[in-house]
Amino acid sequence: MIAAMSNLSPVSRMRRAAIYAAVFFAFIDNFALLPVLGPRAQQLGGDPLLVGLAIAAYSLANLAFDPIGGSLADRLGRRRVVIAALAISPVAILVYAFADSLPLFFLARIVHGATGGVLGASLFALLGDAAPVGERGRTLGRAGALIGIAAVVGPGVGALVSTLYGSSAVFIGVAVLIGVGFLAVLPLLPETLAPSGAATTPGVWRRIVADPRLRAAFLAIFGLEVAVGTITGFIKDGLIVRALAEGRDQEGALRYAAGASGGLFSIFGAIAIAMMLSRFAGRVDRRGSLGVSLVGLAALAAALLLLAVSPGLQADVVAMLLYGVGYGLIFPAAAGAIAIASAPTERGRANGVFNLSFDLGISAGPILGGLLATLTAGTVAPVSPFVGGLLLVIVAAALLPALGRSRA
Repeated sequence: MIAAMSNLSPVSRMRRAAIYAAVFFAFIDNFALLPVLGPRAQQLGGDPLLVGLAIAAYSLANLAFDPIGGSLADRLGRRRVVIAALAISPVAILVYAFADSLPLFFLARIVHGATGGVLGASLFALLGDAAPVGERGRTLGRAGALIGIAAVVGPGVGALVSTLYGSSAVFIGVAVLIGVGFLAVLPLLPETLAPSGAATTPGVWRRIVADPRLRAAFLAIFGLEVAVGTITGFIKDGLIVRALAEGRDQEGALRYAAGASGGLFSIFGAIAIAMMLSRFAGRVDRRGSLGVSLVGLAALAAALLLLAVSPGLQADVVAMLLYGVGYGLIFPAAAGAIAIASAPTERGRANGVFNLSFDLGISAGPILGGLLATLTAGTVAPVSPFVGGLLLVIVAAALLPALGRSRA
């Protein structure tokens, strides 16, 4: 129901900065809330299974609404979809703080996850529209750097506020931050694809999944998020096991793992952010995403292999350096490829599939890793959970040249 109206006039730097700010607000909430979601669900009477389901409800809703959000952004225009999602999100977060039952907490998680799916697809479509031709990799790289900053800063700040003032203060503080930020960026958010009376062209989803440049982006981001989910999910447990094997008691092992994992993720974040802000982020505009993505997947595979066999902290540091390189190469290449290869009136849906691949990867890595570790526990050759992520990254790298090259 729209006509192509993307980039009819250049988007000013101030308006582009407003989009970047909206990207930060869209991601800081989930990272900052990570330390307090489980304890809050337990306070409401959740057993371990219900706590796990309450936390997973966000991701499940996110998965369902990734393509829906992309479709809405293409049909209704970017700005109104972003505004609606940014308005609903802080309300859902406030419900976390004041919910008096687990079902209400579940409902808030579902609504919050749905807005996250809608917001991610529409924001990246908006940013792709606003990016100048020839600078889409660097533009999306800057957005990735902001997400990286949120990932590094959010959990630490959330944990600190929770320790000082309680979990409710975290929920209320994040809701206020997003609400105030939303009001600040609202006047500056541009509309880059306005509704009209024109009919949509058929076969959009088929064209999206048939384009080799888009397929390469979907597969690369899947492999990247496999590594993200696997490393985030298992690195702290591995540090605890190693500390116990070295003779530390349980309390000492937990303290060691908390400090070491924080330092390792800081190293990863610094490298990934630096890469996404560097000239490497612009290579997708000049040479496409295939080569950069293959190098990035190779770095991720090496990182996961090192973590699977790591004898000590030095090897962990090298692994996290490689992880940061892989992340810093793949994210701007894959996100930039979406902006380059998709037509303006289909860019929202292309980003919806991109985010769907993102969420599938971040779930598949830890699931396969945990399954392999569980099945081989107690055997003569137990398998590290990092091996599950390694296998999936290798599969993604092997498929990338075949699916990402044009047959024309």
